[in-house]
Amino acid sequence: MSDLMQLLPIFTFMLIPVWIPLAAAAFGLVSDAIKAPAKVVARPGAAARAAGRHAAQAAHVTPAGPRVLAAETAR
Repeated sequence: MSDLMQLLPIFTFMLIPVWIPLAAAAFGLVSDAIKAPAKVVARPGAAARAAGRHAAQAAHVTPAGPRVLAAETAR
């Protein structure tokens, strides 16, 4: 058991390059999960407006191809 207690800090220190990205990804997932309901409540009907706008643009095709809007960008 004492060997394990000596090796555990060594392996933990060696795996810092692995733990930092995992911790950052976990924090991001939790943060996104908390913010997602607020985004839906903050912009009711945004999906319906976007669907109508995209349907109208699909009918208009230029020689360069259809215009595709990036999500959540200012015009």
